[in-house]
Order: sequence, then structure tokens, then C-alpha cells
Amino acid sequence: MERIPSVAEWMEGKDILITGATGFMGKVLVEKLLRCCPNLNRLYLVIRNKRGFEPEERIKEFTRNALFSVLLEKNPNAFDKVTVISGDMSELGCGISEKNLKMLQENISIVFHIAATVRFNHPLSVALKMNTRGTYELIKIAKQMKKLEVFEYVSTTYSNANLDERIEEKVYPSHLDWKVLLELVETNGDVLDLLLLKLIWTQPNTYTLSKSLAENIIQDACKEIPAVIIRPSVVISSLDEPIPGWTDNLNGIMGVTTGCGKGVIRTYKACPTAALDFVPVDVSINGLVAAAWSKRFFNNINGDLQVFNQAYAERYPVTFSEIVNLGLKVAEELPMDNRIWHPFLILTNNTYYYHFLFFFLQLTPAVLQDLILSLLGREPFLVRLNIKIYNAAIALSDFSEKVFKFANEKYRSIHERLSPDDRKTYRTNEEEMEIDRYGYVLSVQRGIKEYIFNEKEEDLPGLRRNQRRLYYIDRATRALLVGFILWKLVCTISPYL
Repeated sequence: MERIPSVAEWMEGKDILITGATGFMGKVLVEKLLRCCPNLNRLYLVIRNKRGFEPEERIKEFTRNALFSVLLEKNPNAFDKVTVISGDMSELGCGISEKNLKMLQENISIVFHIAATVRFNHPLSVALKMNTRGTYELIKIAKQMKKLEVFEYVSTTYSNANLDERIEEKVYPSHLDWKVLLELVETNGDVLDLLLLKLIWTQPNTYTLSKSLAENIIQDACKEIPAVIIRPSVVISSLDEPIPGWTDNLNGIMGVTTGCGKGVIRTYKACPTAALDFVPVDVSINGLVAAAWSKRFFNNINGDLQVFNQAYAERYPVTFSEIVNLGLKVAEELPMDNRIWHPFLILTNNTYYYHFLFFFLQLTPAVLQDLILSLLGREPFLVRLNIKIYNAAIALSDFSEKVFKFANEKYRSIHERLSPDDRKTYRTNEEEMEIDRYGYVLSVQRGIKEYIFNEKEEDLPGLRRNQRRLYYIDRATRALLVGFILWKLVCTISPYL
């Protein structure tokens, strides 16, 4: 029997195409491949123009990210193996020139398709162009690749968020025909947007619908290309590699915990006992690489499409209540700058109670604080900010109020196929999630402070002094409110005594 090569041996001499390379997961994938597979031939990164910056300018900023410090210290010339391909996944042909298309068709062996818009409130036409049509257009290109060994599509465990049962590692047929929708995107995109509520009735938002449709496209194409789907759950800050706690965004739950730490978010719509299924970004990327390798050397005998749910909550549950408690402890240890109130957070999945709390704990203080800012001649912003917080909380409530269960037996089997050395390099098993929860949340907080807000360690003593002041202000305010309520109560009932 022929020896199965390690991941690094398999990638040796190969050309790899990555979409979404400038995104959160894409950055970590690029870093991991350059650091752990140094003998790969070349990485091709599809990068679009953004805010007036050309792809060549964006890659220069990309390489300066702190994420790559470990890599560049080890290999200062690591990015010599990177080639930028100007393109846009929302355009026909992925916006790639004919010359570059021919180069990709001749050279690419592995495709990691990560690019996506992750906004829940995008118009349906926008989400379909990027997430669904972009996948279809890339598959058309992949079908012409002469050396293609693996085409990996990065989806999400929530692509079937409409289901109440345990979500299996398989593609679920959509209630909509993706071919018809893509035709409508070309001819009647505005009509699609007007019919949004009629079309997405089985899905919570345009993001999950467009990702589900993309999976159906992969399913239809799997007989023609060596495709595999991996579905990460909620991807958050790194656990260990290459820097503990690294992140470059405040999406989803990261924005909630940060808002709480700054004293801006005081109530959140979530089921306290529901578990958040999360995966650190470095563990997620380990799974992506290992799943591609597994597809190449352990393909199904019958050729069925392999789908892997990268989910951990059933074996390693962390409830929203636990996350809040850990976050508040960490907020005491590592307070953030520009705090406007002492942190606290009340969770509820009762819609009426949530609106009551939001009005009294967030909106009313925001109005008063904006009034003070206006009187001081400064720009009021807290009411606008709280409107955004409210809209985000309602959008996320489809995921924070429901208990999801994901099968992951196929994904867990990948770990057993890896060699002992690769199990250390590409850790994917649940045992790796048995971490010091407080220590991890502490590193997440450090990462947010350093990589998002550029806060310095030497500022901590001053921040802790401010924290104590806000604590006493919070307690004094609570005492005054309780005293006022008791006084009004006494005044109300005293005439009847």
C-alpha cells in the first residue's frame, strides 16, 4: 500500500488559490500555509479593489499585519511565494482577466474558497451575487483547472439554521432553485429585493440563504470537480497560533462582549442556557487544511460529496450565561479604554422583557448622555449607536435564542487519519478545546485591546482607576434609583394607611 503523504508533503510544489484571503479566516490560512508548508510553490490570492485601493496596494497593507510577525521572523521572504490576482467574487467570471484565468487553469491544484459577505442585512441580490453566484462562477473556472485535486468550499454550520433537528453532515436541498435565482439576479435584482420576505421564509436572513444555495451548487458540481464542504461554527479569536488572542474584527459575539466591556451594551437578547458553538480561528484553519488533505486521500468510495461540520458545542458546551460571567471577570482584570459605564449585562430571550430593558438600560441613558454632549458642544452619537446595537441584537437573536445541535462525526474522523506529527501541527480534535476558559477569554480581551483598539499595557493602571470610579458611580446610581422608587411607593400608599 502506498504511503499517504503528510499535509506538508502533499502541498510541496503545488500552486494554491485562495479567495477571501484578506478576510479574518483568509489571513490566518495564508499565514498557516506559508509557515507550515514552506515548500509549496505559490499562493494565488484573489483580491478586489476596495475603497479606491488597488489589490497591489492592499497586499502591502496585508503583509504588515501583526499576525505575520512570527512568520516573517522565521522567513523574511515568505511573501515572495504570493501572487495577487485582481478579481471580484461578486462579478461574472469572478472579475478575473483572461490572462490570469489561463494561468490559474494551467497551475492550480488546490482551491480554498472562503470569500463571502457575512452581513445579515445585505439585500438579497447583493448576497446572491457574492455568496451564491461567486461560488458558481468559481466552479466554472475550477472545471477548467488541469491539475485540480481539491476544491474546498467554506460554508457555515448555520447554512441550515431553519432546521429544528440535529443538523447532519450533508447538503440539505433548498426550497428555491439556485439557477432561477441567478438568472433573476442578472435581469431583475431589484425585484428579488422586493420579494425578500417571500423568498427567505425558511431562513433567518440573506446570509444563511445564500450560503445554503451555494452548498446546493457544490452538490450539483461534485461529480465534475473534487469538491468538499466544511462548515465552521462561530469563528473567534485565535487560541494559540501564531499569536494567542489575535483578531481583526468585532463581528457577532465579539462585538457583544466588547460593547459590554465598554459599558455600552447592558442587555442582550439570548437564551442564557443555550450553548454558543464557537471555534478559535487557528483551530478552524487547522480543520480547513486537514479537511482538504482528507478529501484528497480518503475520498468516499461512491464519490458522494463530503461535508464536515466544524462544531464543538455538543462535547464542549459553553452557555451564553457562562460567557457573560467570564467576560465580566476579564473586564475587571483588563478594563478597556473609553468606558462609559461599569460593565454589566442582563440576558433574556423574552421579547417583551428585552424591549423593556433596552428602553430603560440603554436608550434612556443614551438620550441623556447625548443631551449632555450637545450642551458641551460635542457630537452626540449614543442614540445612533444604540439603534445599531438594537438592530444587530435582533439579527443575531435567530442564533442566540435557539439551541442548535450539529453532527460532527465525519469531521472528528479527520483527526484519526492524520499522522502523529500532523495531529500536532493541525490540531482539530475536541480535546484541544478543553482549555482554560478564563485564560482564553483573557487572551481574547488582550487581543481586542491590542489589535483592534491599539491600547497599551502601560495604560492599565489609569484604566483601573477609572474602573473604580465608574463602579462607585454605578452603585450610587442604583442606590438613588432604589431610594426614589421606595420613596414614591411610600408616598403612594401612605394616604391609605
